[in-house]
Amino acid sequence: MPILAELAVPAAVWDADTGIPQVEAAIHADHTLPGLITRVDGRIHLLDRAYLLSALTGRLGYGRPLLHRQALRVLCREREPALVLPGDTAWDDAARAALARPTGRKALPVVVTLGEHTLGTAPVGPLVDHLSRRYRTMALEDDLTGLGNRRMLTERVTTALAGGASAALTIIGLNRFKEINDSLGHTSGDELLQHVSGALRRECSGGTAFRLGGDEFVVFFDTATLTAVHGRDGLAEALRDVGFRVLHAIQGPFPVAGVPITVEASLGIAHTGQDGMDSVGRLLAGADAAMNTAKHDRTRIELWDPARPSPHTVDLAIQTELRDAVHQGHLVLHYQPLVDAHTRQIVSFEALVRWAHPQRGLLYPGAFLAQAERSDIIHALTERVLAEATAQAAAWHRSGWPVPVAVNLAAPVLTSDQFVDSIAGHLHRTGLPPTALIVEITESAVMTRPEESAQRLKSLQDSGVRIAMDDFGTGYTSLALLTKLPLDELKLDRTFIMRVHDRQEQVIVDAVARMANGLGLTLVAEGVEDEATARTLAGFGIDLLQGFHFSRPLPAADFTPLSGLTRV
Repeated sequence: MPILAELAVPAAVWDADTGIPQVEAAIHADHTLPGLITRVDGRIHLLDRAYLLSALTGRLGYGRPLLHRQALRVLCREREPALVLPGDTAWDDAARAALARPTGRKALPVVVTLGEHTLGTAPVGPLVDHLSRRYRTMALEDDLTGLGNRRMLTERVTTALAGGASAALTIIGLNRFKEINDSLGHTSGDELLQHVSGALRRECSGGTAFRLGGDEFVVFFDTATLTAVHGRDGLAEALRDVGFRVLHAIQGPFPVAGVPITVEASLGIAHTGQDGMDSVGRLLAGADAAMNTAKHDRTRIELWDPARPSPHTVDLAIQTELRDAVHQGHLVLHYQPLVDAHTRQIVSFEALVRWAHPQRGLLYPGAFLAQAERSDIIHALTERVLAEATAQAAAWHRSGWPVPVAVNLAAPVLTSDQFVDSIAGHLHRTGLPPTALIVEITESAVMTRPEESAQRLKSLQDSGVRIAMDDFGTGYTSLALLTKLPLDELKLDRTFIMRVHDRQEQVIVDAVARMANGLGLTLVAEGVEDEATARTLAGFGIDLLQGFHFSRPLPAADFTPLSGLTRV
């Protein structure tokens, strides 16, 4: 930001008792002299050139004779003291101060203090021009990130389209952004947005990034080069590649409030090569619809497709069928064992729900669970799962095999006032000891209402039910949560397990294992698919292993107390 001293020109301070003829001589001798500075009664006055010439002429042309024997101070009697500002005043502030003066004085130069005994003058014109440009920039720029805002995006794209350019807009929405605001505070949320905007600015070569507001960003691309390289038929796939590069650029992790944050986002794309995409408004609407589809379907990236039904329409259809399936007994449970990392004996089971759809066959949770969580069906579905899982665990106990069973709880269930009593009711009806039930939660479920969730989970833990955090390492604040939540187990996310033979991933797994051991938590590795991985994890001190290497999820009847799962 420039300061006033950079614009000011040093000026001499005239004695207030200087005679008017001497003043006139100085004015005529130097046609560049903007005016004179003088002090009267301790106040600084600036008599600009126009005022001096007008005073010397006078209203009737007799100014000189009347002032011939007068001193400079006489000309200050009807003048307000000058606006005097320090030399380090920013141009914006100086312009505002100058414009705040009465009409008729707004355009007068500003007196600037350049040192203890030095004054100068600065013209107002450049200050006002600078402020005007700043206001325009502020109107087009996002305050938090410095990226262009929606208005600038609209201007840029409209101008480009008017010039015949081919364009694509990608809208990026951060997933689960509310969690970081709720858990770490809005200041930390703002910090993450600044990290993301910086990454977009650095990495999106060939595109221009903007912030729409909230957790949504846009990148504007001219697609002429992509079309020339890949052809019109290859443009869609090329744009997908661009989208994946954008998501990779903003993935992080970024340090926020002492926590490394990995960003998950969904991205939607619309481009002028698609029917009807001929204005910035339509491009934005198409990209936004595609982004919502990607977020809804958890596909990360989608291109706008006018023939595709809206996610809400699909949701309603699935929810209607699912409601009937819950009540008609079409939901079934399969069980996947967790084995001791060293003995390979079954230690517990995770109950996984399946939908035996009459037309589509056996459906996995990815086909219906998200829709259930977006409606009240999730409560009835969870009740059905709890009833069957506790009944099966009780049956195993009665047969002499006291193996615990884990049940997953979604966010809407965890925040329900009835869920603690509901679990107690299922345990009572089946006679299952509380220690034989494990409740699995995800960090995102807890962060919906952190304090209430922690209290309810503590009530369960106090009764003997074990609490496990699923997908550990993928959320925003896992490390911060560990000391606040009543946990017994950590389930390390499969993304770490898939790359466990990579040296950097091994460092992370080893650190998590040491941390879990120090906190007295059982550490579980999900997604184990081969013997080499199983041995590596056991070497790091992982307690339990789960994955296809040992067994796929199967009906309860497929397991017996003698099941030793060195390999199945």
